[in-house]
This record gives sequence, structure tokens and C-alpha cells, in this order.
Amino acid sequence: MRYENPELPEGINASERRPLLSFFKLAGATLALAAALCGVLLLAAGHLAPLLPFRYETAAADAVFRDWPSEKLIEPYLGQLGERLARAQGLPPDLRIEVHYDDDAVVNAFATLGGHIVVYQGLLEAVPDENALAMVLAHEIAHVRHRHPIVGLSRSAALGFALMLLDADSGAQSVASAISQGGMLTMLSFSRSQEEEADATALETLARAYGHVGGADRFFRHMLAQEGSGEPPRFLSSHPLSSERIEMLGRLAARHGWKADGDMTPIPPVVRAEIERRRRGDS
Repeated sequence: MRYENPELPEGINASERRPLLSFFKLAGATLALAAALCGVLLLAAGHLAPLLPFRYETAAADAVFRDWPSEKLIEPYLGQLGERLARAQGLPPDLRIEVHYDDDAVVNAFATLGGHIVVYQGLLEAVPDENALAMVLAHEIAHVRHRHPIVGLSRSAALGFALMLLDADSGAQSVASAISQGGMLTMLSFSRSQEEEADATALETLARAYGHVGGADRFFRHMLAQEGSGEPPRFLSSHPLSSERIEMLGRLAARHGWKADGDMTPIPPVVRAEIERRRRGDS
């Protein structure tokens, strides 16, 4: 018996639709949905994260800083200055800060979860007086006051969850990185609006603590001068710096009538001597 393939009627299995076009439409709709979900998650994280009780932050961050090496002279001074600025800033009773010293030579300082603030040796070498140091420290305290670290962490985690819809591996890695100890310690990237809010709060803090805002921009001007000479300080990678920012501080002081000049407060001689000793590397 001989078998032959029957002749198919014209049009069978020959769709008039364009499968490639349909694929691109489906892919585009999927990406649009993912982008919309990502936006919703980021927006929700930004609004809901500050409502999280601060004690949850401290429970997570204190474990990271439990074994942080202590320093007997510089760190107590930073802690006392931080407490004074926190009172002047009106830090709510349920928030608290803890200032840590790091002997790394990088010019940097940052605030992270649980009110922990780290100030580096390199930054202490760069500030000319206590007023300049107070502006930087008050800026970091303001980040804590406005709950910027937990907002940043929550947004990073939300973005990771959104990415999991597109790529499970990369999304999971993003979430793990955000909530890891490393993520807590490197929560350095704040939005422009958050930086401006912290600057404004810090400047008001200086006016309350010292009776004037003189010296508030001295450190920033020093950093601005360093920006064009060789490798920029790490401070510039985590704290946007520009001449416009310095001008904004001047306009803000004028608008509120804060005294622009006054006596500069030196860093205590014994503390300055220890900073210099560490700079030289003396044992």
C-alpha cells in the first residue's frame, strides 16, 4: 500500500498575523508592567519606610557596629559634639545617634541605619575648625532625623524585588546586597532633595549651636578646590558638591536672617594633636 501526503487546502497553518510583532508587543507590555510595578514599589518604600519604628533599625545596625574598634580620645570628642548638635537639631526622643571614628585616610563621613555615623581620619585632617566639622556632622545627623538611610535601603530592596520579576538571580542579589551588613555600612547615596534637606537642617543646627553659621561652607569650599586636582576625594562620590550648593547655603542663611560671621571654635588642642599624630603615623 502506498501512502502519500494529502494536499492541504490553501491557508492552513498560514496565519495572517505577524508572530514577531506579537512577540514585541507582549515583551513591551511586560516591560511596561514591570516598570510600573517598580515605580509603585519605590514610591511605597519612600512613604512607608519612615513609619517603621526606629528600634527596628537599631536592632539591625547595632549588630554590625557591636565590634567596631573604639578610640579613646577622638571618638569621645566626636560623640560629645554629636550629642550637642543633636540637641540643637531637636532630634526626637525616640531617635539616637552614635558617632564612630575610623582611622582610614579617606575624606569622608556617612550616616547609616540606627543612627550610626562614621567620621574618617581624612575628613578630620581636612576641616580647619570645629564649625566646619560641625556642619558635616550636623548634615549626617539630619539624614538620621529625616530617616533617609532606611528610605534608601527600602528603595534598594524594592528595586531588587522588582528586578526579580525580570531576572530572578540579579534581583535576588540586589535584595541580598541591600539588606546585608555591607548594604547597611555603605548606604551613601541619597537623592538631591534629601541632600538639600540635610543641608538646610544642618545650617539651622549651626545657627542654634553657635549663634551664627560662619564656617559652614569652609569644608565644602576646600572639597570644591580639591575636585579639580587629581583624584577627587571620596566625599564627592557620596555627597554631591558644587558651587551652586555653596551658594544655596548663603541664600538660606540670608533668607532666615542667620548671622553669617562669628568667632570660629577650634578643635580642642589635645584632639587636634592626636589627629596630627595619626596623620604622621606615629606609634
